[in-house]
Amino acid sequence: MVEIHNTVTKVFEENKEALEIFECKDEFSDTQNFCDYYGFDIEDSCNAILIKAKKPEEFYAMFCVLGSTRLDVNQKAKTAMGAKRVSFASREEAEEVTNQTYGGISPLGLPDNIKIFIDKNVMSREKLFIGAGNRVSKFFLSPESLVDLTDAEVLDLT
Repeated sequence: MVEIHNTVTKVFEENKEALEIFECKDEFSDTQNFCDYYGFDIEDSCNAILIKAKKPEEFYAMFCVLGSTRLDVNQKAKTAMGAKRVSFASREEAEEVTNQTYGGISPLGLPDNIKIFIDKNVMSREKLFIGAGNRVSKFFLSPESLVDLTDAEVLDLT
């Protein structure tokens, strides 16, 4: 049986028609390793990146971009967050804020105070894979389901 992280259990149970769970080995959880080992395209990966706003106040937001693209942190992420200064959340911060495991953090099952933004390029894919809160499972879903399940805002982020 595939291990389901406790932060995403409810989302998975309530949305089984939209989510396909995939078991993976911990050592192949990182995006490129996952694609190489399991034979998936990097263009179908959706990386979840936690960004910390430092000014005017401190808060976090999650950005979802294709594994083949780079988030424009200094311009587009900062603008989306309405922040003057931002940085990547540290591993420790990411785990503490999301209650998930670094290297498998999911945009699903996050605390309500974390706003989620999805790059418009994600919407061009037929199917994506995302972290499932741990390093031993992934979710496959449509871009539309990702937006619906996260109540995310779709923007040009790359």
